[in-house]
This record gives sequence, C-alpha cells and structure tokens, in this order.
Amino acid sequence: MLYLSASISLISLFVFNTFGKSFFRIIFLLISFFNLILLGIYSFFDFLSGNGFNEAVLFHLIHGINGFGITEYILPGLFLLLYSLLIIVAIYFFSKRILIDRLQASTKDILILMISLIAIFLNPLVKNINNISYLTTQSTYLETDDFYDQSINFTKNPKNIIFLYLEQFERTYMNEEIFPGLTPNLKRLEKDAISFTNISSPYATNWTIAGMAASQCGIPLLTPIASENSMVGMDKFLPSATCMGDILSNNSYNLNYIGGSDLDFAGKGKFYDTHGFDSVQGWYELEDRLINKSYRSSWGLYDDSLYEIINDKLDELKESDKNYGLFSLTLDTHHPNGYLSNSCNNKKYNDGSNAILNSIHCADLMASEFIENFINDKSFDNTILVVLSDHLALKNTASSMLEMGDRKNLFYIFKKNASSQLINKPGSVLDVAPTILSLIGTNVMGLGLGRNLFFEKSLSEDEIGIDNIIINNRNKILSLWSFPQIDEGFVISTQNKKINFGKRGIDLPALILLNKKIEVEEIMFDFYFANPLPRKVNELSNNQSFLWIDTCARIQTFKNINSVNLESYCALAGTKNKESFKIYNDLEKLDKNQIFQFFNNSNQSFFKMK
Repeated sequence: MLYLSASISLISLFVFNTFGKSFFRIIFLLISFFNLILLGIYSFFDFLSGNGFNEAVLFHLIHGINGFGITEYILPGLFLLLYSLLIIVAIYFFSKRILIDRLQASTKDILILMISLIAIFLNPLVKNINNISYLTTQSTYLETDDFYDQSINFTKNPKNIIFLYLEQFERTYMNEEIFPGLTPNLKRLEKDAISFTNISSPYATNWTIAGMAASQCGIPLLTPIASENSMVGMDKFLPSATCMGDILSNNSYNLNYIGGSDLDFAGKGKFYDTHGFDSVQGWYELEDRLINKSYRSSWGLYDDSLYEIINDKLDELKESDKNYGLFSLTLDTHHPNGYLSNSCNNKKYNDGSNAILNSIHCADLMASEFIENFINDKSFDNTILVVLSDHLALKNTASSMLEMGDRKNLFYIFKKNASSQLINKPGSVLDVAPTILSLIGTNVMGLGLGRNLFFEKSLSEDEIGIDNIIINNRNKILSLWSFPQIDEGFVISTQNKKINFGKRGIDLPALILLNKKIEVEEIMFDFYFANPLPRKVNELSNNQSFLWIDTCARIQTFKNINSVNLESYCALAGTKNKESFKIYNDLEKLDKNQIFQFFNNSNQSFFKMK
C-alpha cells in the first residue's frame, strides 16, 4: 500500500500540467503533497515499531517518551525533517506554476483529482489511524467477561521466583534452518526446562510494558485514548488489575525489579511501584554501580553490567529468610541494530555483518551463563526461574529472516526435579502469569484473560480468536485504570502542582469528570500533542459535570475573573450547558466537603458555554 499510494501521487504530479487552468489545480496539489507527507510520517513510525502506526506507538505518544533511546532514531528523524522540507519546497515550486482563469473543471480534471484522492485512501497511515480509531471509539462491544473469577491462595509452601525478560528475544531465533548456530546455549539448556513452544503475542501485548502487563497480569495493555485521556498525570498504573506482584506482595514476598533503562519510559517504574514491588531500579538508580558511567548504550546498561548487578542482588536475597521475587529486563537485543557488550566483542555471529544477530548471539551466551550458574546453586531448590521474551522482535536487521519462521515467544521454566518437556499447546503471553503462579504454590487456574496452561485451555484456542476476545472485553480492561475518588480526600497543593485524593495523587492541571453521584469517572491532562484542556472543556457532552483545575488565566477564557492573580491556579466547577458555576480562588482551602456541597445543593449550579 505504501508504494502504491506513493506511486499514484508521484504519477499524478507528473501529469500536473494536463490540468486546465481551474481551481482544481490547487486542490490537487494540496492532496498529492499531503499524501506524500503522510507517507513520510508512516515510514518513520514503521521504522520505530516495525508495524507502522500501531497501538504501541500510540501508547508511547500518550504516556510520554521520557527515557527513550533516541540516538538510534536521530538519523531517521533527520531524514523525515529533510523529506518534509523538500515537500514544502516542491509545493512552493509547483504553486508558482498555477494559473487560474476559471472555476469550472473539465471531466479530465475531475478524473485526475479522483485518482489523487484514491492515493489518500490507500495511504497506510490513514488505514492504521482508522483501524485504531474504530477499536477505541466503537460502542457496540459484546460486553462479555472472560476474566477468570477466582480467589487465589497459596496451598503449598511458596517458592521464590525469578523472571528474566530477554528483550525481543523470540523463539524464532532458535530455528536452526533460518539461523544455524545462532543460539546454541539456550537450545542446549532447553533440555533441562519446561519449554512452551507455541506462545503468541495477541493484540496490545507486543511491546515491552505491554508484554510485562500481559505476562504478569493476564491483560493486554489498553488505555482510554478515545477520550484523549493521556494518563500521563496519573499516580498509578492499572491500579485495579490483579497482577503477580499484588499476589506475591500480599503473601509477604520481597519483590524487586532491575532493568537497565530509564524507569520513566512507558511507565515501567510506575507499573512496578503500583503492584507491590519493594525495590524498583532502572538506569538512574543503577548508574552509580558502573566504574565507567560512559559505558552505556542508547537505552541504558549493557547486559554484561546488568547481569553483574542481578547476581549481586540475588546473593543478597538468598541470605534472607523471606521469600523473594526478582524481575529483570535485558537491553542489548533492542531493535533495530542491537548493542554488543564489551564481553562479546570477539564473539560475533558468522561474519559479523548482521548487527542484531551479533547481539542475539551474545545474549544467548550471557543468559545461558546466568541460568547455568543459578540452577547449579543450592538456592535453586526453592526457586522457579522463568526465561522469556518481553515481546516478539520489532523491525530490525534480521526481520526478513524472522518472517520466514513461525514467530513465537520464548518461554522457559526451570524448576528443581521437574521433568523437562516441550509443550506445543497453543497459548499466549496472557497465560504466563497463571501458569507460573501454579508452580510457586498457588491454586490459580486463571488470571485476567490468562489461563493456567498446565490445566486449562488458553483463550487463544477459542473459535472467535483471542484478539476478538480482547476487543469484547475492552470496557472491563479500561476499567482497570481506576481513578482516585473525591470522597477519599481532596487536597490541592499549588506549590507541588498536585491534587491528593487520600493516599493517591495526580498532577496539575487536570480536568476531572464527575457522574451524577459525584464520582470521578475520568481525569484528563494536558500533554504535548493533545487538545488543550480549555478546548476539552468546550467539547464536553451536555450535562457533563466537571471540576477543572488550571491556571486562572486559562479559566478566564470562560469567565471573567479579574480579581485574581491570573498566574495562580483556580478551580472551576460546573456542568456543561447549565447556567450557574462556581470559581474557587483559594485552592489550598478547597476540600471535598465544599465540592460535594456545591454539586449536591443545586441541580442548576452550573453554567452555559458556547
């Protein structure tokens, strides 16, 4: 579609002079060049994600890109900028040749214009946006609930748990026909493991934080983007979801996450903080451990440094009498080119010409050394070691080779005295958590949309398909992003730019939407590419009650509040298209009782907006 759409626009531009001197020339010019710009943007996103503008790209745009490994993408970004500038120059050049002496168009003019419009409809970026928009705005979900309803308890002596996520290290790399000799060590260790060979990545699970949420909570990572809720100012990450961390924390596990990248990226730190982890460490928490702080990749720690830190942490945890969980994520095999730790400078794959395969070959060696050292340690007797992909590989220097195979995730389980086996039963990353929880002593049969693969049939085998099940359960999944409530407390700190709801808090500015029971049903924030909050207030549905906390200057766009400092914060309470409203100037004294009093006292306590 990319090449077809581009070809139509380019060919149309070549026949530009065949137009009559009508205003259709201007319309045609704008459509053709607009399409070419969209194609450039699509190509950039495709380089980032490997699959155009998808839910992963949208998630990162919504949640922010702090901690993004930007150096890998400077060159593509410069290409996109240069490309856009060339398009602007071309528009200027072509526009100088436009002469109009009539408004009517000939049949030929209309035909060429129609062809240029077809190029827009064939544009893959337009198609991607339409697909995502359909999935996030349709209101005709079947409202089925496939979430496993079970009280999860420990019925056996609990075991320790280690999760080693290997960045984009999918099982396909172990295909000897495609990649001979690439992963000899992990292939050898598979003989000592319970290995699931048919684990797929369904919709909204195929990027790092999505893979973590799927494999630990049994849910895909959906966010309420239809209402432009950025979630960027929220204090919690899927707070109403029950994840492995919650279950283990409730049973007094000491939980730890160690990853080499910035915890802010995609909200990883917030995810682990929300779900019961005692220690959460990323690049900024670990950089002081490095002798040479310049020894880092675009994303953070090299894997040889990371494994040293993991081993040190394990030595510490093994000395404790408390059950522990250690979750970690490697980085060297990140797309598009991967990174090579110094310890592997002389261990390249074949002739060393394929960068990502060099990093995979190195990752195979380092992961296997870690696994072998641990399973030969006495602490292995009471510990489950899980080695798995965080998600399938995104577009990289081996993508064309990967597409030749049956692409599945890596999923090894190492357990003392367990019979090694290859299990080809269909499953997905959603099934990882309940499957593992059953091995460390719980009675779990399912968690979220995941199933215990030792005893249950995966939803991946359902005849309607796992992606359709996810879509049908969208409302349930979105409800897991639960919002803090005013009745839990309400204190505004303008100095810290925070609203505290009891133990929870959000960032300012914020637009809080309330239902008829004065319950918070959604919170919207300002972020870098969204509609600003004043516009969102204007676009609210009729009879929507809200509390908008923002600078007094912005709130003044709706009501004249000359008596206050426009640089300070104000709050505006109201309901769309009602006549009365109330402005609060002293936010430090505004509490939940005043809010409840305002909304309870009068149904007409609201104002009318244009």
